[in-house]
Formats: sequence, structure tokens, C-alpha cells
Amino acid sequence: MTTVLTVFQAQVDALIDANETEFSAANRQAMVVTALETYSRDHPDKHTDDVTGDAGRYYPISTSLTSWSEGFSQILTIEYPAATVASDEAPQYLEPEDWRSDYWAADVRYLYLPNHAPAATEKMRITYTIPYTFAGTPSATTTPAGDFYAICNLGAAYCCRALAAQFSRATTPTLGMDSVNHESKARNFAARAKEFEALYRAHVGTEKGATAAGEFVDWDTAPGWPAGRRYVFH
Repeated sequence: MTTVLTVFQAQVDALIDANETEFSAANRQAMVVTALETYSRDHPDKHTDDVTGDAGRYYPISTSLTSWSEGFSQILTIEYPAATVASDEAPQYLEPEDWRSDYWAADVRYLYLPNHAPAATEKMRITYTIPYTFAGTPSATTTPAGDFYAICNLGAAYCCRALAAQFSRATTPTLGMDSVNHESKARNFAARAKEFEALYRAHVGTEKGATAAGEFVDWDTAPGWPAGRRYVFH
């Protein structure tokens, strides 16, 4: 689903019911963008690139993976050799010990394949995580339709938290009644921030007791080589 930033902002405005003098449109927009960044880390988008081999074992990630976001992206799977869909070939995936995505040399990050050297006639199909972003004119994002209101709830939470901080800093009113009003608004917005964030967390499955979306993965009996993919203990 492609949704423009103004649609997110309109929903957040309806939730927080704050006027322009209390919190500007630019500030509200910034909180929506921040909410999208948080959502991206909770439920990142995925992208797949086909990378042609060069008979070597090292592949620079920044040039090989077109949508890679350094500090955010992680490789999920490497299919090698990449299946030809039109021929109904079965996908074959490398095991975690067959690749390493954190090898650095001269400030360049490489994908290193210790056990394979794909030929120029072969391709690797690499799937990795990417953040959702607002892009284009008008500014829009492609988040799942089912998560629209959850993202708006988080945006509203961030707005309310900022408003609570703003009113709590108003410590030099001209009248005592103003002080009471500011304190009341600060408490109100702080409470609403918690409520909105709880709604978001319950929806995306990051709250205790919430039902999170899941998927089947390989459960390896040895940690990934040489480091960085460790055992998971429960």
C-alpha cells in the first residue's frame, strides 16, 4: 500500500487534537517520520537483488545490493545458484556458515563466501531487510495497509510525549492558574502517549502478551562462522 505522508499526518492530527500553536505541523510531521523509523526496525521491509558472480569470494555490499542501508540492513537469505523461475527450478539456499556479511577492508563492507566462488555465469539471489521511507513527490511510503493505524498510533504517542515535555517545561506562568493548567496538560498528554504506544505495541507484537507474526526458520545446531550469528538460548 502506498500512502502519502499527509494522510498519516491527518490521522495523527485527529488522534491528538492539538492545535497549531501547541504543536506545529512541521513538528507533527517529524513525529510521523520518527514513528515510521521505529516501525521499520520492528517490522522491516525486504528487498531482493540478483548478484552476478565474478569467480571470487568477496562482493562489496554497497555496490552489489542496490537498496542496502548501512547500519540497518541485514541479509536474510542467499539463494545460490539463483533458480530460473520460468524453468520451475527449485530454490537452493546457502547455510549460515557459507556466508559472512560483516567483513570490512579499507572501509568497504564485503559479503564473503568461504566455501563458494560463483562463476560469471551464475547468480546469487540475496534477500535483505531495508527501512520503510517517505520518498517521491508527494512524499509517500509503501507500508502494509493493515499497519497504517498502528503507525499513526505511534506517531500520536510521540506527539503526545513531546507535548507533555513542552507543557512540563512551562514553569514561569504569569498566573498560578496557568501553572495548574500546564501541569494538567502535561499529565494528560503523558498518559495519552502511553495509551497510544500500548496500542501500537499490541498490534505489532512487541508487547508482553501480544500475538506477534511469525515465520519458520532453520534452527542451526552450531553458531554461524566465525562470529556475529550466535546461539539463541531460551
